[in-house]
Amino acid sequence: MTLQQLRYITTVADTGTITEAAKKLYISQPSLTNAIHELEKEMGLTIFNRTNKGIFISREGEEFLGYARQVLEQTTICLLYTSDAAD
Repeated sequence: MTLQQLRYITTVADTGTITEAAKKLYISQPSLTNAIHELEKEMGLTIFNRTNKGIFISREGEEFLGYARQVLEQTTICLLYTSDAAD
C-alpha cells in the first residue's frame, strides 16, 4: 500500500467516477483502475463495487476510506511539521 494509492481511492470517492478522478490526478484511466485493483487485492477487500451504472463505495470501502483519509491527513501534518522544523 502506498500513499499514492490512498490518494487515488480518496479522489475516486470524492469525484464519484474513475474517469473524473483520472483527469484530476493527471493519469490514465487504466493506470488508475489497475492501482485500485492492486490495492484491493493487497488488502483483501473490495473498496468499490462496480456496476454498469458506475462505481459505488462498498461498506468495507467506507471504513477503509476513513482510515485512508486519516493517514493522508497525518502525512500532511508531518510534512508541515518537518517543513516548519527546518526553518
